Amino acid sequence: MARMASFGPIAPHYDLLMSNVPYDMWAGYYQLLLAQVGASPKTLLDVCCGTGAVAELLAKEGYQVTGFDLSREMIEAARAKGSGIEYFVADASEVDLGRTFDAAYSFFDSLNYITEPERLGMAVKRVAAHLPEGGTFVFDVNTAYAFERRMFDQTDMKKSTRLKYKWVGDYDRAAKIIRVQMDFWLDGRPFSEVHVQRAYSDDEIRSFLSEAGFSVERVFESYTLDHPGKTSDRLHYVAVKDGG
Repeated sequence: MARMASFGPIAPHYDLLMSNVPYDMWAGYYQLLLAQVGASPKTLLDVCCGTGAVAELLAKEGYQVTGFDLSREMIEAARAKGSGIEYFVADASEVDLGRTFDAAYSFFDSLNYITEPERLGMAVKRVAAHLPEGGTFVFDVNTAYAFERRMFDQTDMKKSTRLKYKWVGDYDRAAKIIRVQMDFWLDGRPFSEVHVQRAYSDDEIRSFLSEAGFSVERVFESYTLDHPGKTSDRLHYVAVKDGG
């Protein structure tokens, strides 16, 4: 699972890196997607929660949120916020928190970091194990189109930027794997990480969900209520756990 080699040195500075991300929009979009299937959960499981940015916002909205992530460093950053949210270090393919939640979600292409298909299938089954019948699982994924369009090739070297960075992706179309060299400079101090993601087809994702006992209720081009198209670079899935 490639995420083990990622989100280490950047973790203490991740919120600074993402300071321009409209997390409130993400939290609002999640609630909009829940409304599309008539779901009104109270307890939420944040799968691959990172530093808890979305979890913190949803908790302020009145949800009871629990999060986990494979990166110990990211969980340490989340816990340091002192909100009282429970955060755990756990592998999505093996996690067992010993209880269920009304709903689960996973954002920011976290599931793309699970680059072995069998491990992603296991992760979806572990999510299902933490949900009751009728529980929702909402998540997003980057598409192969995003990798082909070199979305990870990004640079911010402005003098006014405290955390500068240069990212270059190397995409293997046959394997559907992208390897991203991420170089950072914090107040002039350099450090690097390598991030690896895999693109999954709609058929693959639907197969994982079906095998885990989910029905796909909706698939949207991210941040919209539109159907996906050939040029959609990120998709949001809304799945509901079946009975039985």
